[in-house]
Amino acid sequence: MAGTGAAPTDGDEDTLDSIDDLPEILPRSRSDLSLERGVRILLYTLGIVTVLWHLYYAYSGRMPRSQHSNIHLGLLLSAFYLADLDFSREGVRGHLNNAVSAGLLVTIAVTTAYVHVNYWRWLREAREQLLYTNTDLLVGAILILITIHATWKAYGKLLGLVTVFAIFYGYAGPLFPGILNHGGFSLETIVYSNSVALNGVYGFLLGVGATWVVIFIFFAGIVESYGGMEYVIKIGKSVGSRVSSGIPQTAVIASMLMGSITGSSAANVATTGSFTIPLMQNNKISDKYAASIESIASTGGQILPPVMGSAAFLMADIIGVSFVDIIQAAIIPALLFYIGMAFTVHLSANRHGWLLRGDDIRDVSEEEKVGVVETLISTTPYTLPLVVLIYTLVVLRWDPMSAGMYAILTVVPAALLRDFILDGSSTETIRIWGRRTIEGCKIGVVNMAPLTAVLASLGIVIRIITQTGFALSFSLRMISLAGGVFLAVLALAMLASVLFGLGMPTPAAYVVVAVLTAPGLVRLGLGDITAHMFVFYYALLSTITPPVALSCAVACGIAGATFWDVCKETIRLGLFAFLIPWIFVFNESLIYWDGMMTALMFVTASVGIISVVISLVGYDFRANLGYPARGAYMALGLGICFLPNTMVTLSLSAVLVVWLIVVVNGSAPTLETVRTSR
Repeated sequence: MAGTGAAPTDGDEDTLDSIDDLPEILPRSRSDLSLERGVRILLYTLGIVTVLWHLYYAYSGRMPRSQHSNIHLGLLLSAFYLADLDFSREGVRGHLNNAVSAGLLVTIAVTTAYVHVNYWRWLREAREQLLYTNTDLLVGAILILITIHATWKAYGKLLGLVTVFAIFYGYAGPLFPGILNHGGFSLETIVYSNSVALNGVYGFLLGVGATWVVIFIFFAGIVESYGGMEYVIKIGKSVGSRVSSGIPQTAVIASMLMGSITGSSAANVATTGSFTIPLMQNNKISDKYAASIESIASTGGQILPPVMGSAAFLMADIIGVSFVDIIQAAIIPALLFYIGMAFTVHLSANRHGWLLRGDDIRDVSEEEKVGVVETLISTTPYTLPLVVLIYTLVVLRWDPMSAGMYAILTVVPAALLRDFILDGSSTETIRIWGRRTIEGCKIGVVNMAPLTAVLASLGIVIRIITQTGFALSFSLRMISLAGGVFLAVLALAMLASVLFGLGMPTPAAYVVVAVLTAPGLVRLGLGDITAHMFVFYYALLSTITPPVALSCAVACGIAGATFWDVCKETIRLGLFAFLIPWIFVFNESLIYWDGMMTALMFVTASVGIISVVISLVGYDFRANLGYPARGAYMALGLGICFLPNTMVTLSLSAVLVVWLIVVVNGSAPTLETVRTSR
């Protein structure tokens, strides 16, 4: 059973590994000792220490957030470079990489200790009185360089170069034309303001990452080690086996559940796509369609509350509102996305013949279905913490770090209870549970490490573009270029958000567009949350937008399809997603809930999305559609979504629903019937 730690049938280690799929941590004898195993032990130890430290901080909160952020940065960067050590590397370059990582490990330990010891002096003298030493500047410069290097290694050249260019821009401001021009800062000022002054590297982005984000990433890592991700896939297959379009629906369900916590659409494609894409291909779905469906579904996982790829935490902190307000605002747009996605998959499956027939549904193996009793027992470590999260966040209104702490403290004993029930209460069960817990700590820390680096680097970028005045200038220029016309400003904000988000993980993409484009929308009267949701969606959708389309690139690599073919199908099938931000901008009750009006707007928007999807897929539940019929469905869908009169949109929605019921029942007249009757 997925996620359970069954005891081995004998004492053979190979049997144990085949069941648990977990590496040995401690050496069994002196002959097992090696440098590689020592590094592994150190990484596991660091994982445990890091998780325990964050749980302690969540419980006590006995130091300023920026001081905790320094410890957080040191621990996570150490984990990043420790995990980067690879003793299978050969040649001069491989040995050099290991040497650099080892050297940086020592450097991180020294700089973290230095900042911790001198924290109060930095806060009271350096930050407030501009009194600092050359050693302070040296340590600050080293920290900046290490975060840039880690970002470069974790996310590639693009994000690393963004930070490098930001520093160059801050230094060489007088050389730039137009709105880019500014007086420029000395290198000393740049280093001071981005480290010693406890800004930049230690800015609000790292602070949010070190508190709200990290606790959920650790929670996800522990859940994964207890078999949570495998069980999500199993649920997806079980649900998919019960509907005719179930094979591609599996990708939607699995990606929806797993994508919210990954922080990267491309990473979600790589994770769930390695399972769902071959599954779709094995069921006669073409390579390009399989890759495009997974690309869209994985991107949508990032908009699903409560985590939203870590953007929910950042958004709450940037806007200055409750985290619960962000969750509430994100729910209906996320539902609209998955309604559109589910119908896109279902109609495509009907049009192209990807359906499971009755015999196929009944013949799905029982091992891939999830029974009621099995669900209740096996999902205890996942459902119980979810209840705790909802109660602490929504009812008690606690901050996300406290809620996440109690979720972790719930999932660990719940997993042990689950294993006792399924495998028996033995020392072997406890040992396997302990190994899984340690593995979960390591997974969470390793997953959080690169995100920590990018948040620290982006803190530098945000600090510089704010100091230089570029953020304000860009926002005002965007409004000026659009002539103050609301629709034109929205269009420019959409374009800018897509461009700034290209190739970036979700948190990085959102932060950049939130600083540069969201203020312009707010100045024109749009609500704060609505404006930030608008730019966030388009920064996120950049991951399926050519020419970069990172999610499509990963998906086509798994599917063996051509990149441009996948991009074309992804845009065609996922075009409805590009309409959703415009829908909630013109119907803000979808963001700021307003009782019956919100319910009516949700119903009409859902019907409108379905009409648009029918047009995009070219199938109306019964037959393929020609271009005139597709155009009619598209016009009707856009009218339902955007016409300002509520009675008109309700009437059009009712007409469309009745028409679709008639079509599904097979009693609607076809064009051929009309011609014959005449």
